Amino acid sequence: MNNTKLLGILLILLGIIFIAYPLVSAGVVSIIAGLSLISLGLVLIFNAFSLWSVATGRSVLEVLLGFLLILLGFLFFVDLAPLAFLTAYNFYLIAIILMIVGIFGIVYGEGLSKWGSVLTLILGIIAFFLGVFAITDPLLIVVLVGVVLIVRGVLYFTVGGAFDKIDSFEGN
Repeated sequence: MNNTKLLGILLILLGIIFIAYPLVSAGVVSIIAGLSLISLGLVLIFNAFSLWSVATGRSVLEVLLGFLLILLGFLFFVDLAPLAFLTAYNFYLIAIILMIVGIFGIVYGEGLSKWGSVLTLILGIIAFFLGVFAITDPLLIVVLVGVVLIVRGVLYFTVGGAFDKIDSFEGN
């Protein structure tokens, strides 16, 4: 069995776990995000002290940012609200960009690009509503992530060999 089929199976299993246990999955993702932020904060603080004699101003900013990241990381351990907020923020940001691109494409595009711009605008509106769902019920987003993992896993399992052939054709 090649690596892409194995990755496909793992993604399918992970997607099923996300859908079957959304609260546990959201908690695990929140803990991983918290650990990542705490680790980044510690790295920034250690980096700041190693460069203290060379760049004091930058080091002070890195120490402050490091402590801020550590505090934010501990928030992820306590509650799922920061995870829901950041997810919603990302959806809102993507939605705004997609809607602006879609509107500009409709106004200034020609022919087929107008239809692509209409689809882009619709995707922006969908992303906006996903942001609303992320704030109101973060577990729906976890289930959506589970569905995406399953779809991605099925793609890797079924057409994963094509990725290997493309890589070998390109000489990678």
